[in-house]
Amino acid sequence: MPQSITAAQLKAIAGSGARADLVAAIVRGWPNAVVKAGLTTKLRAAHFLAQIMTETGGLSILEESGAYRAARIMEIFGVGKHSAAVTEAEAKRIAALPVAQRGPVLFNRVYGVGNPRKMREFGNTGPNDGWLYRGGGMMQATGKSNYAKMAKKTGLPLVEHPELLHQPDSAFMAAYLEWAQDGRCNTAADRDDVVEVRRIINGGRNGLAECRKYLAKAKQVLADYSAAAAVPFIAMDPAADQDAVAVEPQDDPAPAPNVQPLDPAVVGDPVLFDVQRRLKARRYSPGVIDGRWGSGTSGALSGFMNDRGLALALPNSVETFHDIADEVRGELDAAETEGWFRPVSEARAAADPKVVTQLAPEVVPAKRNYLTALWGSIVAGLGAVWDSVRGAISDAWNFFTDHRDVVDDHPGLMSTLWSHVVGMPSEIWWLLGAGGLAFIAYNSWRAIKTSTLSVQTGERQ
Repeated sequence: MPQSITAAQLKAIAGSGARADLVAAIVRGWPNAVVKAGLTTKLRAAHFLAQIMTETGGLSILEESGAYRAARIMEIFGVGKHSAAVTEAEAKRIAALPVAQRGPVLFNRVYGVGNPRKMREFGNTGPNDGWLYRGGGMMQATGKSNYAKMAKKTGLPLVEHPELLHQPDSAFMAAYLEWAQDGRCNTAADRDDVVEVRRIINGGRNGLAECRKYLAKAKQVLADYSAAAAVPFIAMDPAADQDAVAVEPQDDPAPAPNVQPLDPAVVGDPVLFDVQRRLKARRYSPGVIDGRWGSGTSGALSGFMNDRGLALALPNSVETFHDIADEVRGELDAAETEGWFRPVSEARAAADPKVVTQLAPEVVPAKRNYLTALWGSIVAGLGAVWDSVRGAISDAWNFFTDHRDVVDDHPGLMSTLWSHVVGMPSEIWWLLGAGGLAFIAYNSWRAIKTSTLSVQTGERQ
């Protein structure tokens, strides 16, 4: 098999939460990644993808949100954990802010002017630089200085427009160029040393357990990946037609492309949105999938945690959800790897009528509507047929039985039928009635099937 990647392979590695735009960007840019990052073996490709999956939460996010609870802030940036040395009182104050304000305040405190050490290290001297140059991209580059380095490598104006690193194509370009920067990643990947690769990319062991899982998936999915002849480099410009072939990026930065939303479907928290989609795929229905906390999400998450034996406190808001988000996503990874779905009883799986009626009582009137509409449609259809032909039959019978003397004066059977058809509207009403009843019957049948399936799979509790 040549050095190529398919959307199906990426989704198999990432899991059900993978965003289509991120998958498409990797497929488009993979030939470039092979050339620039030397991804010429299965081990290199697998380790590279494992790091991307870990940093993006299975291809679901491209930027740090900062929507953390106090406990999570202390765990990452607290005294003894990070140079920011955030105190417990600070963490509580920041966590009490609205979600929209929390990220900017937190990252300006830990990456920017609120933390002189990181401010100097990252060059985040502007009052809002900590937020603007927060972790972003498929390798989560952090800090203005690192955005500037990536700008030189990619030819994109990332300092002037840091939001570009949060866009799929430029994020993937930055990722494979980061991997290729000094050859250390490929050297470690050749040894199959996931700990060292993780240290090079992340600076430590954060996310190592999750990375190991993605690596195991990648090795399995890329079993037939093998070395092949190098392909020409294709310059990627997120603003241009992605099918076009251009020359290597020049020293002059390219014009800033029009920045689009990360995912138009996400109106709330992107991490919660990802978990909602993945719970739905495991047959735990959270209701509307919109990244917002509600009773449906609470019930779905509670059921999943109970069935999987996760001894975690059930959140009561999107803020408290972030305290356990990593554990929940890790367990979802495991469930997806196992091909595990919500367990159901034999009676449920067999669609026992008593169970279905008990859990989905709307099935009873739906069945009644279905049968009534179905038979009504049949009767109306037969009525339309009869109303259409009875006049012609009657005329034909009279013609042959009345022994009329002047046969030529009779308009004839076909003429009689035609005049009958164009002259009487009752058949139309019969047919419209039959069609309307048939539509009602069809929709009632679909409602029965949908409700029954939700009971069988366990989505309906």
